[in-house]
Amino acid sequence: METTDSSCKTVLAGQKTVLRPIVAADLPTIQAWDADPAIIALMGRRFDAQQPEEWLRSVRSARTCRAWLVVSPEGQPLGEVELAQINWRAGTAEVRICIGAKECWGQGIGTDALIISLTYAFETMNLQAIYLRVFATNLRAIRLYERMGFRKRGLLPPSERRGDPAPVLLMNLTEHRWAARRLVTA
Repeated sequence: METTDSSCKTVLAGQKTVLRPIVAADLPTIQAWDADPAIIALMGRRFDAQQPEEWLRSVRSARTCRAWLVVSPEGQPLGEVELAQINWRAGTAEVRICIGAKECWGQGIGTDALIISLTYAFETMNLQAIYLRVFATNLRAIRLYERMGFRKRGLLPPSERRGDPAPVLLMNLTEHRWAARRLVTA
C-alpha cells in the first residue's frame, strides 16, 4: 500500500484496484454513475442537492472526509469510495462505496476497494470504528459488508425527504473485529 500524505492526495494500491484522488475530469463519470437507475435503486442519489463541482471542492477542503476514485491497474474508472463524517476525537467514520462500472460487478472490485480503504482507515488513520448505511434491499452489498466483519446495528424506515426506495440498514465494524478478521485471512 502506497501513501503520499493524509489530505486525500493519497494513492492506495490493492490486488485488483488502485484508489487515487478524484480530480475534476472524473466528475462526468461519477455524475453518470449517480444518474444510473440501477445504481440509484441500490444507493440513492449523491448529486440531488449538491452539484458535482461543489461536492469535489468540499471533499478536497474537508478535514472530515477522504474520497478516492477506484480504478483498474490500467487506470480505467470503476467506482469511488469515501470515508466521510470522520470524527477524529471519537475515532469513527462512515464508509461509502459505489462500483459504477456495472460490467465489473461480481468480480471482487468492491471487495478489493473496501479492503484497501478499511486497512487505511484502521492502520493509517487509526480509526476505531467504521459505520455504513445501506438499503436493506442491496443484498450483494450486505453480504460483502458481513464478509468484511460489519455487523447489523439497526434499521431505519425509508426517508421520504430523500425518496429512499427501501429501509436503511445500519452496520458497523470495529478495529478489533477488523484486526481479528485480518488474522484469520492472513
